[in-house]
Amino acid sequence: MKKIILLVLLAFSINMKAQEYKFGKVSKEELLERSYPLDSSANAVVLFETQKKSIQNHRGNGFRLITEVHKRIKLYNKNGFDHASQEILLFNRTSNSEKLLYLEGITYSFKKDSIVKTELKDDGIFTNEHSKNIDEITFTMPSLQEGSVIEFKYKIVSPFLFNVGKIYLQQNIPIKKQDIKITTPEYFNFKKVTTGYLPINLTESDKWLNKYGDSYKELTDKIISINVPAFKEEPYCGNSKNYISSINYELAYIKYRYGAIDHRATTWDDVIKNIFNSSSFGDQLNKTNYFKNDIDNLIAGVYDPQEKMNLIFKYLQNKMTWNEMRGVFTYKGTRKSYKEGKGNVADINLTLVAMLRYAGLQAHPVVCSSSDRPVALFPTISGFNYVIARVKLSNKEIFYLDASDKYGMLNILPDRIIRGMGRVIAENRSSQLVDFRPDKPSVKAYRLECELNEQGIAKGKVSVNHRDYVAHDFRVENAAKDDESKAERFEKKFGITELDAYTVKGVNEYGKGVSEQFDFTVEDQIEAIEDEIFFSPLLFLRDKENVFKSDDRKYPIDFGYGFSNKYMVNIKIPEGYEVVECPKASAFKLPDNLGKFTFRSNVVNGMIQVVVDETITAPVIPASYYPAVKEFYNQVIQKENEQVVLKKI
Repeated sequence: MKKIILLVLLAFSINMKAQEYKFGKVSKEELLERSYPLDSSANAVVLFETQKKSIQNHRGNGFRLITEVHKRIKLYNKNGFDHASQEILLFNRTSNSEKLLYLEGITYSFKKDSIVKTELKDDGIFTNEHSKNIDEITFTMPSLQEGSVIEFKYKIVSPFLFNVGKIYLQQNIPIKKQDIKITTPEYFNFKKVTTGYLPINLTESDKWLNKYGDSYKELTDKIISINVPAFKEEPYCGNSKNYISSINYELAYIKYRYGAIDHRATTWDDVIKNIFNSSSFGDQLNKTNYFKNDIDNLIAGVYDPQEKMNLIFKYLQNKMTWNEMRGVFTYKGTRKSYKEGKGNVADINLTLVAMLRYAGLQAHPVVCSSSDRPVALFPTISGFNYVIARVKLSNKEIFYLDASDKYGMLNILPDRIIRGMGRVIAENRSSQLVDFRPDKPSVKAYRLECELNEQGIAKGKVSVNHRDYVAHDFRVENAAKDDESKAERFEKKFGITELDAYTVKGVNEYGKGVSEQFDFTVEDQIEAIEDEIFFSPLLFLRDKENVFKSDDRKYPIDFGYGFSNKYMVNIKIPEGYEVVECPKASAFKLPDNLGKFTFRSNVVNGMIQVVVDETITAPVIPASYYPAVKEFYNQVIQKENEQVVLKKI
C-alpha cells in the first residue's frame, strides 16, 4: 500500500513539473477537481504562481526594478473565497513612485459541460491610501462559485532598487507549483535572509550582457517549489509572517566597475538618523506655538512630573482621533493635524512628544514595527511603520504612551503594537532597542457563588474583574456594545441557561479595572442520578479542552502578554446531601518559572470552596517548550474536570 501511495505522489509531482500554465487557458480537469490530493482539508490551493523580479537598464531612465506576477488559484468551497481578494502595495515619494503597468484577471467556472470566463473589470479594482508613502490597490475576482478557478497577473515598474523585498515561499493554503526568478546586474549586491523551516531549493547562475554599450554580468536566482504544504497557524501564533517560509533581498551596496562602493545596508543608527533628519519627523518635535497656550492652561499649578504626563496624555488622547493610518512620518504635519483633530500615528504621537518636552519631561519618540509587520532582521527604514512616545522620570521609571489609542493608558499599549519591536531615539540621534511586553501578568479574576438543588440546577452570581491588559482588551472589544451584547458573550461562551441582572463598571475609568456581574441559572453542568449528584467544582468556568493539539510546533507560543486567571468558587450543597468525593489540592508548573497552576479545595459547613490560579508569566514561550506547555494544559484540563460527588444521606 505504501508503494502505491508513493507512486501516486511521484506521478502527481512529475505531472506538475511537466504542466505549463498560460494566462487565459485553464483545463477542464482543474475546474472539476474537488479537493487537493495532498491535503483534503484545504479550502483552496495555489495551482501555479510565478514571480519574476529583475533590475533592468532602461535607456534614459537608468536601472529599474520590474516585478511580474502570475497566479492561479483553485477555490474548492466558499471558505476559500477569501483568496479571491488580493492587494498590491505601491511605494511612492514626492518625486518618484512605483507604477502598476497592467492588472488582468479572469474567473473560470464550469457550466453545462463548458468553461465560462468572467474578466476582472475596473469596478472590482480599488485604490486606497495605505499610508503617506504607500498606495494600496485591492481587487476582488468576480462571479465566484464553489469549484471556480481564478487567475490574475500584473506588472510593476519601480525606481526603488532597494525594494526587491520579501518573497513568501509558503502560504496558508497549499501551493502545487511556485516558480521564483530574481535577476540583477552584478553591480547590485543583495543580502539574502531566509525564514521558516521548509528547505529552499535556490540555484544561482550568471551570464554576460551588453546593453546600451555597457557590458556586465547578470546574476540570476531561481527557486522552484513543488507541493508546498500550507502554513498551519497554531493557537497563539502571533505574527505568522515571522515564521512562514520566505526569502528577503536587502540591497547591501552598489559597485559599478570603475566607481566607489555605495553602501546601502547601514547600521541602525544610520537608519534612525535618516528618519530623524526628515522634515516629517525631527522638525515636528521643535514646533510648539500651535499648542503652547493649551498646555500652559492644562498644567498650570501642576508640579508633579507624572501628573503632568498623565494630564497631557489624556488631553491629546481626547483631542485627536487616529485616522487608522500608520507610518513613522507625519501625514499632514503636527500643526495641521492638531488643528483638525485627526492624524496618523506619527501626527499624534510626535505631537505628544513635543508637548511632554515642552512641559519639561524627558520624552523621546520610539519608532516601531507594528505587531503585524515582520521583524526586521537587518537595518532598514522599511522595517518601521509606527511611532509612540517614551517618558523617563527622574526616579528612572519608564512609561510608554500611544495617544492614538482611545483606550490606552500609561504602559498599556494597543494590540497592534505590543508584539512589535521599537527603537527609542536619543537626543544625539543614537537609538536603543526596546521591548513593549509587560513584566507582570494581567489578571482576570472570577468569583462564583451558587446553590444546588436535588434536580441538578445551579443558581447563583458571578463577578469578573479585568485588570491591566485584560481590561484594555475588554474596552477595545466591548466598550461600544450595549449591555445586552456584553451579557450575550457569557451566554454563548459558557452555555448559561438564564442570565439576568448584568452590570458593568469601570469601562470609562481608564487606569482602573473593569468589573462585570450577573445572576445565572444552569441546568446542564450537573448530573443528578438517583441519590447521587456529580459536577465539576468550577462548573461552566472550567476549561473543557486543550487548545494545543499538534504533536509538535516549529515556532514560539505568543500570548501577547502574561496572564493570570484566578477563580474563587463557593457552592452550597443541597440539604440532606454530603460530599463523598472532592478533587484534592494540586499544584504543578512549567519549567523555568514560565507558568504555574494551583488548585485548592475545602468543604466547610455544607459549602464547597475552591480556589484556582492559572498563570503564564512569559508573554512569549519558545517552541522548544511546546511539549511541556501542551502537557501543562493537559493536566489543567484533567484537574478542572475532576468531579465532586454528593450522596443523599
